Amino acid sequence: MSYQDLWFYVLLVTAAGFVLSYIFSFFTRRWAVQYRALDMPRGGRKIHEQPTPLWGGLGILLALMLVVLFLCFDGGIFLAKISIEQIVGFLLGLIVLNVGGMLDDKYVLKPWQSIVFPILASLLVIISGTTIMHVTSPATSTAWYLNWWTWRPWDGFYVLSLPGDLITFVWLMVAVYATKITDGLDGLVTGITVIGAAMVGLLSALPTYFQPGSAILAAAVGGSYLGFLPVNKHPAKQFLGEGGSTMAGFCLGFLAIVSSAKIAIAMAVLAIPVADIFFVVLRRCWRRQNPFKGDDTHLHFRLRAAGLPYKTTIWLLWLVSAAAGSLALTLQTRGKIFLVGTMVILTGLISWFIDDLIKRKTKNRSPQ
Repeated sequence: MSYQDLWFYVLLVTAAGFVLSYIFSFFTRRWAVQYRALDMPRGGRKIHEQPTPLWGGLGILLALMLVVLFLCFDGGIFLAKISIEQIVGFLLGLIVLNVGGMLDDKYVLKPWQSIVFPILASLLVIISGTTIMHVTSPATSTAWYLNWWTWRPWDGFYVLSLPGDLITFVWLMVAVYATKITDGLDGLVTGITVIGAAMVGLLSALPTYFQPGSAILAAAVGGSYLGFLPVNKHPAKQFLGEGGSTMAGFCLGFLAIVSSAKIAIAMAVLAIPVADIFFVVLRRCWRRQNPFKGDDTHLHFRLRAAGLPYKTTIWLLWLVSAAAGSLALTLQTRGKIFLVGTMVILTGLISWFIDDLIKRKTKNRSPQ
């Protein structure tokens, strides 16, 4: 495939994903209302003003599957770098996440029940042959291969590779929960997913790397989520739901692996959500609270509580993710690690500063 052909496919796939996702959103919104899959405003994390349909992830899933399946049949564009088994594992993982998310939206599953679906989705991807084969040494820029121990069960259908498969599993779970927990403001996760897919796709399309399969798949993911943004932006007409939010991180995690381990790019885009989760869990454990119970102590909620306008908060987090991803495109391994580490530290400092600011505001408002 030539460079010009690649960009033609990227634009075509992005447009197709956008249009299909936008059209499907009308149907999924109606289905959510019909089956009472609604997010009710209850205060705390539920800061919207009226019941809002969920199940937005279903339309994104349908759009993404149609685009990907068409590409698989249209000359097997992916198959140069991404095998059909990997694509099947990816799509099955998305289906599992969406089914679990829709059930969670409807019946409010317990944490130990809802985690089953991300675990199963991650295992499906790994069993289908997608794994982190190596990481680059920040000191010498040489590859550290992660197949220290291998095992071939089931007559070689699947090759267990450790610690590569274990690291892959942890990475996918972290990515899934980063977007799941960050999905608290209208359009926030949808926009971050578009940004992350664009960064991975852009790097894959550069002549230096030139990986058409991962670039086109990133375009499919980005276009499908971009098509949902018009109905998900503030004030949202429909929410992603648990399925859509978990699929977002899953897509970015998968893209980072199949695009020759561009995990640092995805980590840079997701640095704030991941760091925020870490500090929130740490804070809950310090206060002897349930670390898995959702609340409004995450960074995006704290920014709102500190007085930052709703849309400004969303745009700020989008811009930071885009800036981090763009900067990561220009850095080598050591620089990317430094960037991610810096963002983690800054997230902690900003969280501490905002908490202190909120305490002062609360103290000043309290009666003397």
